[in-house]
Amino acid sequence: MKQLLSLLVLCFSLEASAREVQLPDPETLKRLKAGEVILENTRTEESGGAARIVIFIQAPVEAIWGVIYSCENAFIFVEGLKLCEVLEQTSDYTITRQVVKKGLLIPTQDYTFRTVQEPFRHAEFKLVDGSLKVMEGTWDFIAMPDGVVLIHEIRVQPGVPAPRFMVRQQMRKGMPEMMACMRGLADGSVNADMKARDLEMCPGS
Repeated sequence: MKQLLSLLVLCFSLEASAREVQLPDPETLKRLKAGEVILENTRTEESGGAARIVIFIQAPVEAIWGVIYSCENAFIFVEGLKLCEVLEQTSDYTITRQVVKKGLLIPTQDYTFRTVQEPFRHAEFKLVDGSLKVMEGTWDFIAMPDGVVLIHEIRVQPGVPAPRFMVRQQMRKGMPEMMACMRGLADGSVNADMKARDLEMCPGS
């Protein structure tokens, strides 16, 4: 029995450590605290795109979480959002449906995703149903004395064939703007001028 308990504790510890997210190096952290939003495109062989976005938000983690997980705010920071509804919610997960229409040449995206939440620290989301082929990713919150480093990773693959460069181009422009908008909505910009610029990035403002 003691061996079994030890094994369970070890497995839990390994799982927890696998989710540990490290702070950026000092130079990168300095850039983030100056207001920069850092995006890294992750190349994939299939159509679609993947990215990792990092931002520093000078606000309590609860305020940032409240912005991200609010349909009311989603209409402000998600470009082309026409519908956002929570279909199911428990203490552990949320199932949300969104409908997005970005332009005449881009098909309407109607999708449902499940978010598994570890409040104020980590969340994972994955497509359940809809017009996308793949949509999955994570949110990680690293609390610091003066704010929060927010790391967002996402991978998207359209349900219909689309040029890879077009999807990546939308990510390259849209994702940093979305994160800056969230920073402004959470009242976490480093100063008043930056807050005004951040809120200008909101597509739904």
